[in-house]
Amino acid sequence: MPPDRAQTLINWFPDADKVTVRRGFTSHATGMTGAIETIFAYQPPSGAGRLFAAANNSIFDVTAVGAVGAALVTGTVNNRWQWAQMTTAGGHFILAANGAATARLYDGTTWANSTITGPVLTNLVWVNQHQRRMWMGETGTLRAWYLAPNAITGAASFFDFTGLASLGGFLIGMGTWTRDGGSGPDDLAVFLTSEGEALVYAGTDPSSAATWALQGVFRIGRPLGRRAMIKAGADLIVMTQDGFAEMSRVLPIDRSQQVAASLTYNINPALAAQARSFAGNFGWQALLYPPANMLIFNVPAAAGGFEQYVFNTITRAPARFTGIPARCFGLLGDAAYFGGLGAVFRFDNGTTDAGADITALAVQAPNAFGAKAQKKNFRRVRVILQSDIPPAVGVDLALDYATQVPTPEVVPSAAAVARWGTAIWGQSLWAGEAVYDEMRGVRGIGRMASVRVLSVSRAARPSWIGTDVIFVTGGIL
Repeated sequence: MPPDRAQTLINWFPDADKVTVRRGFTSHATGMTGAIETIFAYQPPSGAGRLFAAANNSIFDVTAVGAVGAALVTGTVNNRWQWAQMTTAGGHFILAANGAATARLYDGTTWANSTITGPVLTNLVWVNQHQRRMWMGETGTLRAWYLAPNAITGAASFFDFTGLASLGGFLIGMGTWTRDGGSGPDDLAVFLTSEGEALVYAGTDPSSAATWALQGVFRIGRPLGRRAMIKAGADLIVMTQDGFAEMSRVLPIDRSQQVAASLTYNINPALAAQARSFAGNFGWQALLYPPANMLIFNVPAAAGGFEQYVFNTITRAPARFTGIPARCFGLLGDAAYFGGLGAVFRFDNGTTDAGADITALAVQAPNAFGAKAQKKNFRRVRVILQSDIPPAVGVDLALDYATQVPTPEVVPSAAAVARWGTAIWGQSLWAGEAVYDEMRGVRGIGRMASVRVLSVSRAARPSWIGTDVIFVTGGIL
């Protein structure tokens, strides 16, 4: 492992030149019952957007902070909706479906039953806008439905993929692959089956062979739930049991080579273990969060327990977030939200997890410090941190590839900024972001060492910007 990598990076986010403890989350909307499993964001072309949440077989308006009012929709059978937005001559709409209740339409004022004709509206379970058309799919079939261009209701036509999906299964959903980074006529439609086949089409009108053509059928691994696809820049990313795959990188190669080409190659052993154990759990979802340069993959790691694999969208460096009980994510404008039990929370907000400490652990890659054959007597470690207030951190070493090491004792860093009544005018620094670099004593003899840093805080958000290690070199054995 290169020395600039990490064995463990939990609740630290990797920036281009440092790693920083993630922000926390705060309560946003309360007063609901049970698990919130869908967040809808309604953002019209002009004016303020609205936020909705699905819980207790109902839909609530959760735009405002505080307790919610009465449910806007009730009797929805389940809370696991797929949805898409579309602007037509008649306004801006959300079309949503959950495979059990009648598909719903929101027009900016009212939620109502959809009046689309053709499919059984209680069977519709996924929706996607592609090339000015709204596409929909039914539960347990390889058939998709589509509306006329720029329409949100009316008669739907179907397109049957039965003869193409050689592995069988059913359509899990549809995504739009925007290869040039913008929306245009060269966008591809990607239909994904439950068995891991991607059916890729080009064109605009499925009723005409002249303008609708199959580009290929590709095997990419079984998808992890109906929310497995997300557009990210000029690519479409799919969460599969083989890894999180970028269409542009994995479609040209055989499935046996796709793991090495996946976005999650560096963490694939951990991801594969999670996928084997929890592929059937609800909660797998991807979220692109541009304000923080984050691509977030929600992982339902156990019953009631969730974690997130997070990538820097610029450097592609990964990290793992824990302590965030997110069953679903949503984005309204530049603000990210997630659904928990009975409440919606604002993500990436504040320095605590709803009042609790944020515990962040980082373990660097094993480092021979230029002399792999020689043992070293490690004496001291200086971890250089940048923080607005003195951070509380623990520092120790893991020797010779050891993964089990004692938990470092968390010690508050010495104040490096001015304190009223004790600071000396003209010498002390004004309060603000400062550098903390005191030495910490360590003990151990080995050829390789990994610096381990533990931060526990409900106020400070330290950034780790550098490390010095002092040791005495022994002879070559």
